[in-house]
Amino acid sequence: MYSLLFKNGNILTMDGQMSVKRWLAVDEHGKIAALGDRDDFPEAAGDIIDLKGRTLMPGIIDSHVHSSMSGIDFNGIDLSGIDSCQGVLDAVEAYCRGEKSPRLICGWNMNLKDGMTDKRLPTRYELDEVTGEHTVMLVFWTAHGGVMNSRAVERARLPEEFRYVEKDGYFNRDDVSFYVIGAIYALHSEAEFKQIYMDLGNKCAAYGITTIGALDGMMVKDDMDVEIILKIHDQLPVEWVNYTQTFDYEKVLGYGLPRIGGCLTIDGSPPQLTAAYFDSYPCAPYTRGLLEYSDKHLYDFITECTKRGLQCAFHAIGDRAVDQIVRVYQQVDKEIGIRENRHRVEHFSLASDEIIEAAAEMGLVAVPQPAIGNALDLGEKGNGFEAFVSPEKAQRHENFNYLIKGGLTVAGSSDSPCSPLDPFAGIDAVVNAHNPARRASMDTALQMYTRNGAYVCRKEKEIGSLEPGKYADMIILDKSPYDVHERIDRETLKVMETFKRGRSIFKM
Repeated sequence: MYSLLFKNGNILTMDGQMSVKRWLAVDEHGKIAALGDRDDFPEAAGDIIDLKGRTLMPGIIDSHVHSSMSGIDFNGIDLSGIDSCQGVLDAVEAYCRGEKSPRLICGWNMNLKDGMTDKRLPTRYELDEVTGEHTVMLVFWTAHGGVMNSRAVERARLPEEFRYVEKDGYFNRDDVSFYVIGAIYALHSEAEFKQIYMDLGNKCAAYGITTIGALDGMMVKDDMDVEIILKIHDQLPVEWVNYTQTFDYEKVLGYGLPRIGGCLTIDGSPPQLTAAYFDSYPCAPYTRGLLEYSDKHLYDFITECTKRGLQCAFHAIGDRAVDQIVRVYQQVDKEIGIRENRHRVEHFSLASDEIIEAAAEMGLVAVPQPAIGNALDLGEKGNGFEAFVSPEKAQRHENFNYLIKGGLTVAGSSDSPCSPLDPFAGIDAVVNAHNPARRASMDTALQMYTRNGAYVCRKEKEIGSLEPGKYADMIILDKSPYDVHERIDRETLKVMETFKRGRSIFKM
């Protein structure tokens, strides 16, 4: 007898044929046992759920989430939509006044200077005036910089090479940003971290997300967040697929993990002029951005990881950065072969057709963030793409259609907290992108957030589609995504219930 049966449904399996079924049965191990496309479902089951025509589909996979940053930030000040320095100060002051006792407070999604109407950011001393006894750090929406008040500056214990941050509290380059964020986040206790992850997992479940590619380490000093996550992994509501952001592959092997990296940053962020392009920035002709590592450093690391069976993941945005990492992958591939490792490139934001095709030939996979590209097109994140690259290249920037056309497997993701964790924002950005050149079909959108997500995490034998033998990670929607002919969001397409391995973890 089956433990759970779903009947009378519109079941989107997301299998290779994109087949649609009427019923689905789950066994006692939380795996899919059988499906049918007629009303010939078995009568006997421990529990029976009549879908009454509603849609059942695989749980969403968000392939690129900074889970420590997201969890901490979601318990802090959301600065999205605030477009002036005074507006930021007012929001911070109001939040701090609502706290009864001094504590660590993090603000997130803050605009950069160019996104502010007054073209300036608060200094540490202006923050001091509105934060009282609290330790406060505000981080840009890019997560590649921010500003601290004086208490945070003191508690960050800046090494000599980063002491210049003390002047006004600003941190911008990746090296200092990751140090500062890691030092401040590490002020949380282990108990606080555990609650942060539980809260984040529950938030994911409410969004219909059953698996996240969790990029942690580096953003918390000494990778203490990774070790806490591994301790409580089996207690978390959804699946954490851990990517540890470190070059210490021996440490990762010691964790028993088969993957490494995430935002090991080949370059930085376009709005901060640190993404590495072949051409100078139109808005700042004096720079082409920064490459963080030498070819040799990357070659040695990728070679050792490949030999040990580890999957690597690197952040690369500008065309010069993508070119570098793909060339280094090619060098390692020629010598020892890398296809079985299925190495990743996060963002893969701008690249030539030649580089895309070379990446596909090696079996590399790409993890972009459609919602970020759409927000830049809409002007919601300050300057658009043409501030960073030529008009021709702007059409290719963050355009996953070029990656798909070139033969790459492309998975959707949020890069939370840099853009909303809500996967429907990403799906909407694929189907209804402001720029028609960045649009794709609903089939493509759903594949990016289900089957392809499983593939880039090397979990395609376990999750990503509803097929016998795979885990029953599923969501019930109030209607089919194909029936939404307007903006796709949590109002027009509702998650009614979320299942992880056949067990309900969220119900509206």
